[in-house]
Amino acid sequence: METKVGYFASLEQYKPRDALEQTIRAENVGFDSVWADDHFHPWYHTNAQSAQAWAWMGAALEATKKVFISTCITCPIMRYNPAIVAQTFATLRQMYPGRVGIAVGAGEAMNEVPVTGEWPSVPERQDMTVEAIGVMRQLWGGQEPVTFKGKYYTLDKAFLYTKPDDEVPLYFSGMGPKGARLAGKYGDHLMTVAADPSVLKNVTIPNFVKGAADSGKDPSKMERAMLIWYSVDPDYEKAIEGLRFWAGCLVPAMFKYKVYDSKEVEVHANLVGHDMMKENYMVATDAEDLIKEIERFKAAGITHFCLGNSSPDVNLGIDVFKDVIPHVKD
Repeated sequence: METKVGYFASLEQYKPRDALEQTIRAENVGFDSVWADDHFHPWYHTNAQSAQAWAWMGAALEATKKVFISTCITCPIMRYNPAIVAQTFATLRQMYPGRVGIAVGAGEAMNEVPVTGEWPSVPERQDMTVEAIGVMRQLWGGQEPVTFKGKYYTLDKAFLYTKPDDEVPLYFSGMGPKGARLAGKYGDHLMTVAADPSVLKNVTIPNFVKGAADSGKDPSKMERAMLIWYSVDPDYEKAIEGLRFWAGCLVPAMFKYKVYDSKEVEVHANLVGHDMMKENYMVATDAEDLIKEIERFKAAGITHFCLGNSSPDVNLGIDVFKDVIPHVKD
């Protein structure tokens, strides 16, 4: 499968207009795709943003010419009703054929709790996600009004009058063995996050392949996408510190407990050391360093990279890929 290189235009880290300008620049440099975080609260507090992803996607699609654009990720189970999610992405895909996708997952407390006050267990949220995907697919493909009574969602003669001419590709977020199997079974493609390449190769991807095969799909035709943040700067230590905004993602307690205050996340993020950041993210001083990092994950089975730019000089972090993309594409 052809390797694809995507750009993560963070609506948490950058103002929406700045993220839009980055997207235009990324398309001109040669990125295959652009991804936007669909969050309510950001993973940091100081100088953070929290633009609404769907509104931003419409502007980004109109401002670009051909690049594929998707969320990374949308949680279609709590603050969003899955029927409204289906309507939104059907509309976008009809307006911009072949250029719109969605990545879905079971969510994070910081995005769901502030506007719902609820935070079910991981297994329940996974069940909700599977049911939500079923609702979305029924609405996307249904030629008649859909009536459905599930455990979590209800449709009563619901019908999408605006549909795209082709299917909206759905990336399913999976990290652990169960999540990866669900991604293979219910998604069109896998979306995972940076992990040790050996874990990706021996745990995540094999479970994804098994889930796909068990549901009668051809895993070789399904992308294995991965979100990972990177920072490039001639000063290596400065490049590492550029990743501070995302350091909270490296603290297990942020996922284990009901943490939804960005100020609290930032306190923990500021305690994360440089060693941990450089072990889990991509830190580079030049194009050659980035090529080596990408090749490590290609060897583990990743076929589509979703690269979050946290470089001190954001434009440098985009332009360096003029020299990276030709070397990592198959």
